[in-house]
Amino acid sequence: MAFTASFTIKLGAGDKGDVTIGAGAAEAASDQMTLNIDATKMSKGDALLLVEKLGHAISAAVWPVNA
Repeated sequence: MAFTASFTIKLGAGDKGDVTIGAGAAEAASDQMTLNIDATKMSKGDALLLVEKLGHAISAAVWPVNA
């Protein structure tokens, strides 16, 4: 069964507990993932740290995600 999920985290967030999981938007193809970054004052290091925290949240989430 296919599912979509959205994982959102803001700069300055503490850890995976600060990741919001919600319903995602369907991609043009199945089994695909898109990362959007809205970075006004975010450095590349900040972005990489947030991506790492998203990875931790995905690892900790029940799979498949039921958002």
